[in-house]
Amino acid sequence: MREITQVSTGFKHYTKEDLRELDEVSLRGLLHERTHHNIEVPLYPTLLKWKGREIAGFGMQAQIVFDVWRERGYPEDEPDIKWCQMYLDAAAKVRAGEKPDIADLLPEPFTEDEIKVVHKLIWGRHSVRDWVKKEVPDWMIDKVIEAGIMAPIGCNLDEVRFIVLKTEEEKRCCWSDISTENAVIIVIAYDNRPTAVVGQDLPEAVPQNRGYDCAAAGDHMLLMAHALGLGGCWLSKRGGTDVKFKEQWGLHDDNIEIAMHIAIGWPAIVPAKSARAPFDYYMIRK
Repeated sequence: MREITQVSTGFKHYTKEDLRELDEVSLRGLLHERTHHNIEVPLYPTLLKWKGREIAGFGMQAQIVFDVWRERGYPEDEPDIKWCQMYLDAAAKVRAGEKPDIADLLPEPFTEDEIKVVHKLIWGRHSVRDWVKKEVPDWMIDKVIEAGIMAPIGCNLDEVRFIVLKTEEEKRCCWSDISTENAVIIVIAYDNRPTAVVGQDLPEAVPQNRGYDCAAAGDHMLLMAHALGLGGCWLSKRGGTDVKFKEQWGLHDDNIEIAMHIAIGWPAIVPAKSARAPFDYYMIRK
């Protein structure tokens, strides 16, 4: 069996020397992606059909990236890196012909009471556009952002970033078609480096994933804001305003791009929840 010495995402190819030239954000993104596609995705079908045989080279691309990560002295005790190490350990066992004992967490149906809470959250959340003059505590802002961090993200690349705007001066550089007085704005952006290092930014790949990831984060954040008793509203960027925003925040390189923003605060008045058309209206059938 030929020794694996190169890392390939399908769009980009790297030798160990190439990996040593990458910045920390890019290398982390590549480690996440290779752990996902080179180990996590093929591992579970392999376990379902386990034959007790050595599988040479299994997960070695992810291992090569991690070896360079370790060589360069980057942290190994952070949650995402520990997640990678868990799969790297499992891959090593597969290469040795040993079945790894890895968590197989099948979803458990919610109880009736839990379903009621989920229904209350999803059906109850609605846009709020007027807020009272009352400070949103930092711990609530953190909770909202943590919900965004836990949203689904393509290939586990972790490219989503957040900028919190509290003062009226800060908020003026971020376009909104509603008043954001008394609200906190959280700008949702993405770092281009994780997607670029794996080639997902190429037109023939999935460049749209970055916007999808930010949108998923925004949805989770608005749900958490509602659960905390806050009101929130989804806001889009407007052509050219992201350029002005980046200039005022000193984001002069091409790494960070603005996707959208949300406003959160204590509701002053609550509009009636908008209704939806009947279920069949949304269904496309043959």
